[in-house]
Amino acid sequence: MDYINFNAEGMNGCAEKKNNIFCSTFYPKMTQKEKCSQEKAQDEDDEEYEDEDDEDEDAIQCNAMSREGGGQKAWKFCAVILRALSLVEWVNKRRRIMPFVDALFDALNSVDSATGLEPSVPDGAIVSSQVANAESKKLQFTGDVLEVATQFLVKKYGVGILTDANEVLAELSAPESASFLSQLRTKRQSSSDYSNPPSGQVCQGPPKSCFDPVHDRIRSITGYCNNRDKATQANAVTPIRRLLGTTSYSDSLQAIRNASVTGSPLPSTRLISNKLHDEGSTPNFSPSVNHLHMQIGQFIAHDIIFMPSSVAKDGSNLNCTSCSSPTTVSTNCAPIPAPSDDKYFTPVSKTEARCIRLTRALNGQSGFGVRTQIDQNTHYLDMSVVYGSSDCEAQNVRSFSNGLLKTYTGMGYALPPQTKNDTNCQSKNPYYCFTVGDFRNCLHPGLLPLHTVFIKEHNRLAVKVKSARSSWNDEQIYQFVRSIMVAQWQHIVYNEYLPKLLSDKYLTDFKLKTMKPGSGSFRGYDTGMNAALSGEFAAAAFRFGHSQSRQDFARQDATNKSLGAYDLGYNIFYSDQVYQKSLGGTETMLMGLIKTAAMQVDRYFSFPIRNQLFEIRGQNASGVDLIAVNIMRGRDVGLLPYVKYRDIVGLPKVQNWNDLASTFTAGNIAALKTVYADPADIDLYSGLVMETPISGGQLGPTASWIVAEQFRALKTGDRFYYENQVQNTVGFTQDQIDAIRRVKLAKIFCENTDIITNINVDVFDLNSNQVSCSSIPDIDLKWFL
Repeated sequence: MDYINFNAEGMNGCAEKKNNIFCSTFYPKMTQKEKCSQEKAQDEDDEEYEDEDDEDEDAIQCNAMSREGGGQKAWKFCAVILRALSLVEWVNKRRRIMPFVDALFDALNSVDSATGLEPSVPDGAIVSSQVANAESKKLQFTGDVLEVATQFLVKKYGVGILTDANEVLAELSAPESASFLSQLRTKRQSSSDYSNPPSGQVCQGPPKSCFDPVHDRIRSITGYCNNRDKATQANAVTPIRRLLGTTSYSDSLQAIRNASVTGSPLPSTRLISNKLHDEGSTPNFSPSVNHLHMQIGQFIAHDIIFMPSSVAKDGSNLNCTSCSSPTTVSTNCAPIPAPSDDKYFTPVSKTEARCIRLTRALNGQSGFGVRTQIDQNTHYLDMSVVYGSSDCEAQNVRSFSNGLLKTYTGMGYALPPQTKNDTNCQSKNPYYCFTVGDFRNCLHPGLLPLHTVFIKEHNRLAVKVKSARSSWNDEQIYQFVRSIMVAQWQHIVYNEYLPKLLSDKYLTDFKLKTMKPGSGSFRGYDTGMNAALSGEFAAAAFRFGHSQSRQDFARQDATNKSLGAYDLGYNIFYSDQVYQKSLGGTETMLMGLIKTAAMQVDRYFSFPIRNQLFEIRGQNASGVDLIAVNIMRGRDVGLLPYVKYRDIVGLPKVQNWNDLASTFTAGNIAALKTVYADPADIDLYSGLVMETPISGGQLGPTASWIVAEQFRALKTGDRFYYENQVQNTVGFTQDQIDAIRRVKLAKIFCENTDIITNINVDVFDLNSNQVSCSSIPDIDLKWFL
């Protein structure tokens, strides 16, 4: 192992060869006398660096010794670390700093030299809905090294050293501290070039200033500069936050929680799914909420939540199918054991158990300490699901003509633009998948009607704007329409979607209600509010919608006649359903969502959700159990057990099973006892979906609190929230705000489909009266033009 020795006795110079990385980096202001001699090195591997001049008392000598003969490489590594950490300022504190540098160096070698692990798999061989992009992959290497370095430090010095370690990191220069390890890896592993987009584009980078006029009026694609005081907060590829400020790992750092408070092992999450969450043969449908509510909920989730999965060292997906994959493939594998008597995920053989594949969420930690997860999308409610969360994604969906977004019209009706490069797409020519702002658009066919409608709505408004302002160029029209689209979307979420989910008490207490036309603007913008997603929301509470999903997705025509249904489990990452022109394409699918009931929000989940997610047609057990994954994801990201969150809601503490009686039915408590040894073990996800719903809402008290808290943060922490009027920000006028407040999702459906002429006046209410589309007012652009 390479060993670094810092000698601060004075500058003995550096006789490095030409282009000396150390000298050029650390002594740009050296006098000529102090500059490195350009003498040719005699031995690149064992060279010592000396100079005759020792007058500079503030300079340092960096000697690299190698226990395994890596002198020159160690020297260069030393120089890069020195530059990144700005150690020149810390010469006199070298003894304090050395443990951290040693730990980083050892961690780097440990991560890079792991042999026999992380075999890459061909694109498309492992289907995943959480594929990391280039920016996320850059963070993973840094995060993995810092995770290992943290383990080294804690093992040797104890957890108390982490405070000192992060004090050092806190004083780094931002650009270097954020990227030094990924830059170093580029030097050491030139073959690993996955960090750069194929085109050479920079897909995501900070602007020069958050106070230029552009950021007064335009929401950035990446989320940069939304909060001008904290420019990167809640933008794409940034960390999630924790409601309780802490995590639950078995080693307090990164190891997945695996033991009960009694000392016995925690149950497999597949076992929990089988015993607690199997709907059996009697599906429970909602009496009042339609299937569209589920689908809009998933669209919201895809707008704000994208927690990417870890990747192999070459940037490919990890194959975490085998039960042994944590030791044979990657420590970022966390396969879920299936019980030996499992009826679907049966044992591979008499001697080999079956596991359900799961890759740990990508580690984006930027300091010493606990493993940290990131959101690859912007955290804001900003229609990134349509427009993208990086400049590259945004460019891919634009036509760059008259402000329009791209479409595909080869079927005689509009669809999103096709792509032949989606490695997750299981459909073959001619049923290509599509390119939109979020690559999960083909996760299942029910998403495509919404993607299509919102693309068409953007283009409909763009045509109107071009007609009214013929002198405007493409960029002006695009940004103008995008701002209106985001405003409409936010209004739909807060005015129509959330009131069907949360009780009036939570809407009122968390100030989630929209204001009526003519009632002024919202004055609640708070620069101190962190709009970033909480891990509890992203990895647990907002996954309640999986309970709403039916197995059968209906098609209906304009007369409400059934045109059959397609099976969810048979169509994960298959797009052929939207090409069925004889069945009405996406429009009859949209009508089916409106006119059929959602599943009741409870502890039961449909067969495809529990058994067939990502399944390849004809290959049983080739997919995953989404509910087992949800529970395991909670453990992966360090969510605390359910009972720990009751305090923030004001619920009684839980000391024994009887203490759950106020929020759980007797039947649900009995069911929990069959899998958990103690109520303190209950996983957050299972606890949330098993709470008794509050009157007037679909969720129990703890889930309601977590969801409401998040949407409050997304509202009060968003400088561009549509009802805002904020100083030094060009928002909407009062007339424009009132025009947006009159928008209805039903009208957007009417204007962007051919078959819908009558629609539910309350678009999420299964029993709502239908009204003529012509009776619903359209957004009045006269207030905007």
